[in-house]
Amino acid sequence: MEHIFLTTRKPENIYQYIIGLCLNDLRNSYKKKLTIKKIKVQKIPDLFFLLICLKYLINGSFFNKSKTATLTYKKINFGTSLITLIYNNFDTYNSSVKYYYYLLKNLYFISKIFKTAFFYEKNYQFKYAYIDHITGINSIFYNVFKNKKRIFYTNRHPNNICKTKSRNYDEINRVNHKKKIFSKIYKRKILKTAKNIFESIQNTYYWMEKTNWSSYNFNDLKKYEYIIYAHTFTDTQLEQGYDGFISTLEWLKFTIDELLKKKVKFIVKAHPNFYKNVTLRNQTNKNVAKWDNKLYQNLIKKYKNEKNILFINKPILNKHLVKKLNSKCIAITKFGSAQLEMIHFGFKVIASSKNTIDPKFSLYNSWENKKKYREILNKKWKDLKFANKNNYITVLEYLFLNQNSNFGKNFYLNVLRDHMTKLKLVKKNSPYDKIVKEFNNFKDKSEILKSINIPIEEV
Repeated sequence: MEHIFLTTRKPENIYQYIIGLCLNDLRNSYKKKLTIKKIKVQKIPDLFFLLICLKYLINGSFFNKSKTATLTYKKINFGTSLITLIYNNFDTYNSSVKYYYYLLKNLYFISKIFKTAFFYEKNYQFKYAYIDHITGINSIFYNVFKNKKRIFYTNRHPNNICKTKSRNYDEINRVNHKKKIFSKIYKRKILKTAKNIFESIQNTYYWMEKTNWSSYNFNDLKKYEYIIYAHTFTDTQLEQGYDGFISTLEWLKFTIDELLKKKVKFIVKAHPNFYKNVTLRNQTNKNVAKWDNKLYQNLIKKYKNEKNILFINKPILNKHLVKKLNSKCIAITKFGSAQLEMIHFGFKVIASSKNTIDPKFSLYNSWENKKKYREILNKKWKDLKFANKNNYITVLEYLFLNQNSNFGKNFYLNVLRDHMTKLKLVKKNSPYDKIVKEFNNFKDKSEILKSINIPIEEV
């Protein structure tokens, strides 16, 4: 009998390295030879899925975007994947016709994904699989495959390459709640490490590597009661789940409108990546940064006559900005690094419960639907909570001192960089995209792969 290792990615270029590391991990416990089988999407759709979608069309579910995000097929949510695919296109935001064009187009695509997942479930006996970034479309594969005893490998921030037997999708893609006790000395080390990172993010966050930072004349910022951190509008919407908003643009507009009703002064800070060249999964015709910048400029035009709003329309380092804020300014974000940065700088934070950080950590004032969010926005500063310090330190320790985190020596790209530095293929401080590019161009990858191994943790 053939022993299958199923994968959503073809084992070539950087994925030859990633999948190779997964197979190395398996060799410690599974001695039989595994055949790598790349999932091939079926050409024929799942007709029963399309029939169910016809029912959703008739009952009006596709005409309510919030309902669309919660739609299921055979108890598996596909609505969030559908919304993600629709909003990966800039013109979706500007045309209802385009929105429904992409909705129908991607329903057909998702029908083929379901057909494919059920085909492999029925026709292949496999115990192990690599599912890249278990989110979006790939979450459908995971949810179809998870009900048998299997080990799944994946790769997604905030974790390194990891493996799981878990049936709870959320637990794979976040920092999970744990109670930990640290010595005073170790606490100081954690906080010092975080300080170094938060106050030099331009040198430490790999997604900021190519950002060209601007200066800004911060005058009279003490009068602003809130600061909102904008997120990308066109890439991976609902990646963390549905919290009442089908896109970050809808969330941002809602937040602005609610604060305008309160007649308070507030700042909207652009994401630094709005001003750099970022393509959608290396598709040069899909420039996420260009799209995001256009949508942000449209937002500024919409509210140009509102005197209570200050739009920051440049890539500005947060550490420079926060020094000028009122200490009682409230930080609002959906997720991301800004929530931890603002806790570090001593501010109260409002953030979504659909987050890379388990909401069981008492870090921020969180919401899970629009009603709850509106209630939080209308609370006074004194009624909002600061982050629990022990919870905060626990999260920092996991993210910054865990050897398997992005900052750890076992992070797969750090290990690859160290090895390629020894071979004089890259420099010691080379950015990740440079490492990946050089590895992809290297002819004899097998020689590198033989020399590298990392511990893969179970989550």
